Amino acid sequence: MKAAYSSLKAKACLLMLNAWHLHYPPLPYYSFHRLLAPHPFMGLVEFRAGRIHRMRAQKSYLATHPSWSSIDASHLCPLWGEEQETFSHLVLR
Repeated sequence: MKAAYSSLKAKACLLMLNAWHLHYPPLPYYSFHRLLAPHPFMGLVEFRAGRIHRMRAQKSYLATHPSWSSIDASHLCPLWGEEQETFSHLVLR
């Protein structure tokens, strides 16, 4: 009986994700996969988790996020000036 429940649950999750993607397609700039479970970083302090959410949605203070910078502003990292200041640049470099 347990196998039947888990397979039904997996099918329901897949149907839900497909319907979500069909009716509410992700914005072109959002490259992250949708999940039905909380993101792993949600265990962090509220301030840090909120910062990560804003960076993933490209609505943060980073230079490449269009909601905070003007069209004429440089998208290069203000510290190094060599690469664009993106989410991955901030976290990894």
